[in-house]
Amino acid sequence: MSQLSPIQIDILWKRLVTAVDEAATTLVRASFSSVIRDFHDYACALFDRRGRMLAQSTHSTPGLLGILPFTIPGFLAHPLAKELRPGDVLVTNDPWLASGHLIDVTVATPVFRGDEVVGFVLSVVHHLNMGGRLATLASRDVYEEGLKIPILRLFREGQPEEAVFEFIRANVREGGKVIGDLRAQVAANEAAARKLLDTMELAGLTELETLGDEIISRSEASMRAAIRELPPLEVHRSMQLRGVAGYEEPVTLALTVRIRDGEVELDFAGTSAQIPRAVNVTLNMTRSYSVYPLKCVLDPGIPNNEGCLRPIRILAPEGSVLNARFPAATWGRTVVAHMLPELIIQALSEVVPGRLVSGSGSTPLWYGNLAGRYRDGRTFFAVVTMNGGLGARATRDGIGAISYPANVANIPVEVIESDAPILFECKELAPEAAGAGRHRGGAGQRIVLRVPESAAEELDGTIQASIRGGRFGVPIEGLQGGLDGGIPFAELNGRPAPLGSSSELAPGDRLELVVPGGAGYGPPSERATADIERDIADELIGEEEARRLYGDRATPAAAD
Repeated sequence: MSQLSPIQIDILWKRLVTAVDEAATTLVRASFSSVIRDFHDYACALFDRRGRMLAQSTHSTPGLLGILPFTIPGFLAHPLAKELRPGDVLVTNDPWLASGHLIDVTVATPVFRGDEVVGFVLSVVHHLNMGGRLATLASRDVYEEGLKIPILRLFREGQPEEAVFEFIRANVREGGKVIGDLRAQVAANEAAARKLLDTMELAGLTELETLGDEIISRSEASMRAAIRELPPLEVHRSMQLRGVAGYEEPVTLALTVRIRDGEVELDFAGTSAQIPRAVNVTLNMTRSYSVYPLKCVLDPGIPNNEGCLRPIRILAPEGSVLNARFPAATWGRTVVAHMLPELIIQALSEVVPGRLVSGSGSTPLWYGNLAGRYRDGRTFFAVVTMNGGLGARATRDGIGAISYPANVANIPVEVIESDAPILFECKELAPEAAGAGRHRGGAGQRIVLRVPESAAEELDGTIQASIRGGRFGVPIEGLQGGLDGGIPFAELNGRPAPLGSSSELAPGDRLELVVPGGAGYGPPSERATADIERDIADELIGEEEARRLYGDRATPAAAD
């Protein structure tokens, strides 16, 4: 039995979460790039010396939930772990050891109390780039995607390993920002380490294992109890992605869900083999976007830690697109991984229908890069984000223009325009791209951006643009009779533009994108008349379209 009282456990547990949240705040304030500052694509976590994850920052991308618990154990298995000294900091971006593609860099810091390691803190950050080809789904292997950093010391006893920093700087397009963000990660880890040591001193703790046992066992018990409320189940689902970056064969995602005795098994046997395109997913990433929807549906209130994952077993065939072997290309892994929550929700639709969300227009993530050079030799590299509508829920409408399942933010137009010589002509809701239902899907988004003619005076060449998005033939499915969401749309100068490949933008070029809305939940015939009237008044649907979907209840008279 633990010597800690329930009150002590609660207070100390919250202080560990506070430690990683302070690290996240430090990271945002010290960062150099909009990817961290505005996009919020990062996570911070805290571990005991055994490598068990005890706390994760509350502001974090869910794609890291199933990765972080396996990351520090990966560091501990490396020979450098036997030589750690106070002030050491380790780094890697190996997709198979950490978060699945090269542009996510993990920085890990051992926390010493005197000469003894008592725990670890880490931060994972999406960096602007790691060299290689500009963001594209067309890469055939990881070598095309940039610099791969094995586990190395970034700092040795408090002093930077300048050779490592310079090697990274020499291989990335925006060296100053990338190096600045790496140093921000080190600062974030230091903030969490100080908070951890203060907590241990205040509570008189000499180790974290006793507290860690309580956190993990209580979280595991809570998740198992939630699973036991479900009936025994074995159900099969699948979906096919078509035309991924010009790949001729369909990519099948197959799933069998088994629920029994407080455990969930997700078996992806039957999934397609990895392909020579940059959409392959490492097992850690598959774990993340499999655990995430189960955590949301079954036990959302418990803070994330290793115990939440223990009742969930993930099986994916080695060499498949969901458990790719080195050296598979993985840059655009979210094209596949972000479909997993929808696949899992479809499988659970008859078991817990009231807790689920219909298909969302932002699934998978829409994301773009704009890169180029000015005549004076300066380079630019901007990130563009576009979010569609969230699917409807059992009790309420979907939310317009919000990221799901990535949980990242919209980068403000003003920030993007300051990072690259482009102008946004339009960024507005696209309401009729959403699905109708008892509860309607959230509105999508229409974006028009243009390279101004005046940019010819400052640009050295064209702007290389890579926009990733679309559903690759998979409909945005409604639930319980709700209608599907809209259709993705992309045009460059009035002609269809491929999503997932690079284009050259010259002064005067105009790119228009429509990110679709979410799907509906429940039959449209059950939508309340007052809700239809409000949608018309708020211009979320036109009168003619409302009559088509809802019949005589949607009349001009009813809208007055």
